[in-house]
Amino acid sequence: MLPEFIVKELERRGLDPVAYVVELITERADPSERARLYLESADYFWREGLALEGRDLRQAGEKLWNSIVQLIKAVAETRGLRHDSHRLIWAVVRRIATETGDEEAIKLFAAVEQLHVNFYEGHLDRFDFEVLKKAAAELRDKLRKLIAA
Repeated sequence: MLPEFIVKELERRGLDPVAYVVELITERADPSERARLYLESADYFWREGLALEGRDLRQAGEKLWNSIVQLIKAVAETRGLRHDSHRLIWAVVRRIATETGDEEAIKLFAAVEQLHVNFYEGHLDRFDFEVLKKAAAELRDKLRKLIAA
């Protein structure tokens, strides 16, 4: 458990404490360890998002978004692709779409990105959230299959 002052400081900076610590750990890990850690953190964020959806749509959506990003990082690790910025995460999604011929991956990621935007803007209502959660679940399944392959 991190001390409260560290958690508050990370949150003040807009950083999720778990995602931040995972990034610190993966800096010194080999690619297979990084992929495993990203998979484990993706599952953690998915569970957290589902647990929060009844209380806080902003936080729930951010956790689901983080879950998808962690899965994209896991896919990137298995392919030796960089993923250390938002632009590079999009580049990985684009590469997945072109390599697999699955344009839906781009559409789904663009939709799921609204969960992240909602964290800051609060523009989604319950109906929107449910639609986007389904998109996140669909993209999650696609990404997990890529990692298993």
